Amino acid sequence: MARVLVAGTDWRFRALVRAQLLEEGVEAEAYETAREALSGVRNLNALPALLVVDLFDRRDPHAELQLLAKWASLVPAWIIARPSLAAEIEAGEIRAERVIYRPVDVGELIKEIKQRISS
Repeated sequence: MARVLVAGTDWRFRALVRAQLLEEGVEAEAYETAREALSGVRNLNALPALLVVDLFDRRDPHAELQLLAKWASLVPAWIIARPSLAAEIEAGEIRAERVIYRPVDVGELIKEIKQRISS
């Protein structure tokens, strides 16, 4: 079964996404930061299918972006960000599979995640 890691400081959003993924039969884990989410990934045979990171509320998202850059070749990442950060991501060295702008329709996000991990 595909595993999705969800990270973000907005606990309501994080919990809602995780709960909805679980309801849809997707194995999902939620963390406050990408560092916490990836710290448990030690076995390359058990990599998550997708990492969804909400950086919208981060005061300084650059540390997490650097971490994501290190993992980019192993774990596909969708980053939720404000437009100014998204432009920086798209222009920089971060290879996010997808950048999503807030506000996010959680139902649509779940549908897209399911499509992504089933392909």
